[in-house]
Amino acid sequence: MVHALLLVGLVLCANLPAEAPSRPSQVAEATVEPAFIGETVEALGTALRREYFDPVVASRVSGGLQRRLAEGRYQRVSTLESLAKTLTDDLYAMTNDKHLQVSIAPVTPPGAVEATAAANTPREVTARRANFGIQRIEILPGNVGYLHLTAFYRPNEAREAIASAMAILRHTDALILDLRDNGGGSSGTLALMASYFCEAQGLPLFDVVPRPPGKVTTFTTEATALQDRNERRPTYVLVSGNTWSAGEGLAFLLQERHRAEVIGEVTQGAGNQAQTHRLNSRFDVTIPNGSVRTAIRNQSWEGKGVLPDIPATSSDSLRIAHTRALQRLLKSAHSGTWRDALESHLRLLEGR
Repeated sequence: MVHALLLVGLVLCANLPAEAPSRPSQVAEATVEPAFIGETVEALGTALRREYFDPVVASRVSGGLQRRLAEGRYQRVSTLESLAKTLTDDLYAMTNDKHLQVSIAPVTPPGAVEATAAANTPREVTARRANFGIQRIEILPGNVGYLHLTAFYRPNEAREAIASAMAILRHTDALILDLRDNGGGSSGTLALMASYFCEAQGLPLFDVVPRPPGKVTTFTTEATALQDRNERRPTYVLVSGNTWSAGEGLAFLLQERHRAEVIGEVTQGAGNQAQTHRLNSRFDVTIPNGSVRTAIRNQSWEGKGVLPDIPATSSDSLRIAHTRALQRLLKSAHSGTWRDALESHLRLLEGR
């Protein structure tokens, strides 16, 4: 379900568009032979020992794959799809790492070069058509802003769109950030988004700790002025079981800093940084090459997900967030027509 995105720089990745096309079953049947399976398992172990951020875990998992191969577990598969799934299931069983995955690599059939080139939409077009992850901006009753953000594209791609969205929401009295369908993406854009909720410039947010002896990379809030920074506005973050990776990270960071109330379901718990590599002629492998460590609690959402402050079903979380925002605004509203309007909106949400 989760597709890692190979970016320039550091990525907390998942679910950004572009699935590899499925291969015809006869290709899979012809390819999955015992010798090929053995070569694939060996190549996977080598890649893990070379790339995985924890060398001890990488060695243990590599050995576990070899044992399963010797026991005949992988000889029972008959297609590329089933081999990729079985390997991914085993990797997760041994690590609980949701970014660690084997997937089928795109294959260009003979004579289909032009058709494949036409089908491979340039990244800049895909990003633009996805509006750089910004899917909906709205001013809800009671002057409560709403932003639906589904992905974190690279900072150089998404910066202008994010700035425009935050400018539209500039004058709202409360803000709901909807990350229920956020599949993650760039660590840099995660830090950029967090900057809009923290007025301090250059504030450390989190580190990405690579495989030794690599150098730790620290991500901070923007070191320069952002026009619509606001750390006083009441903020509510919606999450669900479909919130992944950097999407989880934004919720986790804002919750950690008491800058937002998180509402919804426990998220996926995919916190490591990952990168995709070609394993062989038929498979790619996504391998986490860094772990996240937040600046305040020295923790990550890896393995456990983000635990909501207010548990709620995904379908009801927006109503609950809107209700809590109006209740919060009523506490400081003076008597008059605006207070009456807030109370009226609240009665409607509460079904009174």
